[in-house]
Amino acid sequence: MNYSVTLKSHSPTIAEIDLTAFKENIQILKKGIKKNCMLLAVVKTNAYGHGTVPIGREAVHAGADRLGVSSVEEGALLRESGIDIPIHILSSVTSDQAADVVHYGLTASVSSQQLAKAISEAATNQGKIATVHLKIDTGLHRFGVEPDRVIDFCKSCYHLQGLEWEGVYTHFSSADEEDWMTTKKQFTLFMETVLKLNEQGFTFPIRHVGGSMIAMERPDMHLDMVRPGIALFGYHPAPRLHNRVSLKPVMKLKSKLIHIRELPPNTPIGYGGDYVTTSNEKIAIVPIGHGGGYQRVLSNKGEMLVKGHRARIVGTISLDQTFIDVTNIPDVVEGDEVVLIGNQGEEAISAREVAGRMESIVDEVLSGLTERIRREYL
Repeated sequence: MNYSVTLKSHSPTIAEIDLTAFKENIQILKKGIKKNCMLLAVVKTNAYGHGTVPIGREAVHAGADRLGVSSVEEGALLRESGIDIPIHILSSVTSDQAADVVHYGLTASVSSQQLAKAISEAATNQGKIATVHLKIDTGLHRFGVEPDRVIDFCKSCYHLQGLEWEGVYTHFSSADEEDWMTTKKQFTLFMETVLKLNEQGFTFPIRHVGGSMIAMERPDMHLDMVRPGIALFGYHPAPRLHNRVSLKPVMKLKSKLIHIRELPPNTPIGYGGDYVTTSNEKIAIVPIGHGGGYQRVLSNKGEMLVKGHRARIVGTISLDQTFIDVTNIPDVVEGDEVVLIGNQGEEAISAREVAGRMESIVDEVLSGLTERIRREYL
């Protein structure tokens, strides 16, 4: 949705993005990683809902060595916005995207012969050298060459014209769950596989295995580069790390009350009438719904902040509106600020709390917020 049109006012639902907090999070994480280890700032999926280009630029200003995205489109957008540091595509791409990968100077993850050959052909046609990283599957079983096939893979692809195999990496399946037995097993498999590749003459200057959890918790696995994602935006991969590393949430999601109604007992409200008032209740409407990424699963169990008090969500969240019960909050009027994620007075609702009510993770809460919600950068 294009918000560049000239309007005298906008929807009151806003995601405030604190660029200073983001910058400080990067600098804190950089201080915690090993010397000579690079930091790749993961800004995939619209920078976890915070905005690809503004966050990408701020990451560069904050000292990130590289950026990580999930698609060719995101990488191209960053390039066209003037960012010239290495940009890694952390997901697999299709062979017909190879020409764009090369044209925009993106670093592709490669784990198939078809893709390696397509990038090689595109690089040759464009008279360029394409930088690529080999991905090894150590247990996530999503993308990656299996360790027992990697030697044969490199024999067929390592020397293809136009390719520079700059790096080799893997993605752990259970590090965020703090399953260190599984993670250590996968790390050992990765290191053994890289050693076998080196013995066969297949060398890779940059080795990397971990995201936020590894960056904060396991310096023994930092290797040549770490790839923090959600930690950049102020959320620890494990709650117990909260007191060890001081991170600041970057997003505050807020809106305003646009309508208040006083309803008598036994009044069903919302689609399906699955909430029925039990007494005289004051019900307010907040202009956000699942069309903006505020998930319907929060119906009848989420909360928002009004005047520093918690107001529970009642009724079914619709595409564009959510009901909240403000009966016991004094002096509430239309136009009052509502905070969905963030601080208000002495109360706070974090994205982690929202994720808990959804039985999900912070990533879904933040990245699920759609472009309908205006971002304001502080």
